[in-house]
Amino acid sequence: MKKTKTRPVLLYSIIAVIAGVLSGILISSFIWKNEKVSSFKDIFNVEKRDSSSEEKPASSEKRENGIQAEYKITNGQRYYTRLVEDEDKNILLIGEDATSGNYDTIIIASVSDKNKSIRLINFPRDIYIDYSEHVLSLLKKKSPKLYGAKGFQKINAAHTVGSRIEYEDNMGRFGDSNIDFLADIIEEVFMIRVDDYAYVNTKGFRSIVDLFGGVEINVPVRMKYDDPTQDLYIDLQPGLQTLNGEQSEWFVRFRQGYDKNGEFKNYSDEFRKENQNEFLKAFFKQHINLKNLGKVDELSKLIGENIRTSIIGVQKISEYINLLRKSLNKNYTQQSEIIECADSIIDGVYFNKIRSE
Repeated sequence: MKKTKTRPVLLYSIIAVIAGVLSGILISSFIWKNEKVSSFKDIFNVEKRDSSSEEKPASSEKRENGIQAEYKITNGQRYYTRLVEDEDKNILLIGEDATSGNYDTIIIASVSDKNKSIRLINFPRDIYIDYSEHVLSLLKKKSPKLYGAKGFQKINAAHTVGSRIEYEDNMGRFGDSNIDFLADIIEEVFMIRVDDYAYVNTKGFRSIVDLFGGVEINVPVRMKYDDPTQDLYIDLQPGLQTLNGEQSEWFVRFRQGYDKNGEFKNYSDEFRKENQNEFLKAFFKQHINLKNLGKVDELSKLIGENIRTSIIGVQKISEYINLLRKSLNKNYTQQSEIIECADSIIDGVYFNKIRSE
């Protein structure tokens, strides 16, 4: 197995970026067969299947278009346009909020061999999910407290809903009610079939960025913000500069704070998403290359402590290695897209309602 360590190094590198940016770039979620992510902590304490198994539950072969056929999750909610093609490979990339446990970032990294492109589709965390009566009745019965909570219809809380209603009894395509429920929402509403996922714990991000020597990027505005509850103290000046691990975390998390005139300003979630995407592009361009082969051992250790993924088994790993090789050799274009939404207040709670027509 020694020589296999060098083959997925570029994939490891991309995952490393996702670990801190809380966002992603396809070909990312990757861990080779003998790598175990035993230190991952599930915030909902839902019992998991052994992720080292290469076999999926038999029920996954009986699914209709990847979604449980017995009922719909939403009331026919549908995005106005298709974002990917049927033959594209789609990876769900998730990062959690360090304080609330909600999903801070939800991204689909879609690779099109046909169009020679890698597309990052960023889902605003406040997207409103119009749950069906069946889902609502299940939630009311099994978790009255969550049912009565404001904001549970946001997409960043969908995994909590899936967990509480015991969606598919942890026997869906990924064997995890949290992930399966969110993946099926994305398929039903946005017509994107999720092929694999990577759930990222971002604690190792600073060390990973520092391992690569930082990232050169243009900081668009003065970024100054203090939040003792999250142990977050952001302090960046505008302009082109090389950010270390700690500063990179500040950059990708910044959404509100004091500007150059000392006035407090709230920036949009889209502003932060754009910064995250720019960071990914910069990291990819500066560090995803053969010169970093020597970092594979250190990378694998850091990644093993911070990522859980469905990409396991020799066959699947080989598939992603080949896909990565083609994307690099053929110079795939990189695109980014944020779901189109309109601001809305429902029962006193702020939501993003997706464009439906």
